[in-house]
Amino acid sequence: MNRHEAVRTVADSLCGNSAGRRLLAALLLILAVSSATPREVAIRVFRINDHLLSFYDGRPAEASHHPVADTWVDSSALNVGVATYAIHRGDAALVYDSYPTTEQALWVRRYLTRAGIRHFTLVNSHWHLDHVGGNAAYADVDRISTEETIRRLMSKKTAIEAGNEWGPPAIKPLVVPNIGISAETSFYLGDIKVVLRPVNIHSADGLVIYLPGDRILLAGDTLEDTVTFVSEPEHVAEHYTNLRSLKRWDVDRIFPNHGNPDVIAHGGYRTTLIDATAEYLRKLTERAHDADYLSGTLEDYVGDSVRKGWVSIWWAYREAHRTNLKRLSGELHDRPLPELPE
Repeated sequence: MNRHEAVRTVADSLCGNSAGRRLLAALLLILAVSSATPREVAIRVFRINDHLLSFYDGRPAEASHHPVADTWVDSSALNVGVATYAIHRGDAALVYDSYPTTEQALWVRRYLTRAGIRHFTLVNSHWHLDHVGGNAAYADVDRISTEETIRRLMSKKTAIEAGNEWGPPAIKPLVVPNIGISAETSFYLGDIKVVLRPVNIHSADGLVIYLPGDRILLAGDTLEDTVTFVSEPEHVAEHYTNLRSLKRWDVDRIFPNHGNPDVIAHGGYRTTLIDATAEYLRKLTERAHDADYLSGTLEDYVGDSVRKGWVSIWWAYREAHRTNLKRLSGELHDRPLPELPE
């Protein structure tokens, strides 16, 4: 399916009014002027249960990787794999994150529309571009995030639309969420209770989704397999503390936005993914003054978790790990190491 076919399908779900026609025109314009090189959308769909779907793209084998052509869409997202989620009941769906690109987001909306969905709500987990890049596909519906996500996106909007925030491709126009929350908020899809919980893990503006009826956590980027990206090294001690609090939630299964597609497709992660992430952050922090800190390998830091089956080694996380070491070294090199709770 090409991107114009996706637009036509989305158009079928819009009311035949002026607002719907304006949205369709806007989407066609976005696709026409996109500076990104079109790529084939090869999204896999995993049915988690009768009301939860996962849409998965990326995670290419290392042998097929061509780093010279990488953009942030590849290096920050597709190389590690991207999952988004849709909670649905009847003709309504809540979509959790919109993929890096409009083409991918339109593919998801097309799939859901064909399944009978007519009413959409989008939730953004945090401001990072690989989670909001496709927001334009939901410009006609409510888009929820934390208030901090809205503040950050508005402050960076000019740079993002110019392709200067993370580099090209630009996201233009950047469609910002229109509903901000700052505390736990409940949302209902028929009989399904959806709990939106702000968390400061990975990014201070984070928002995860908890489904109490299933004891499922949609984790955004708070948890990843192989390792978390340390995007805010100044907050790593708080992230560690908040991970310990997260472990006390009544969670049975975890579905991250970046993880192993085989695990996601076959029931998700256990709460040991939280343990693996916390242990990784502890080691990053406690070793930050070591003379050979920057030479520590991914296996040095996650080997125990891999042997226990909590996470698996994926090639694209080697560069992420090296970046994490550099960021923590820069943050903690000349400072006392923070004390982390046992």
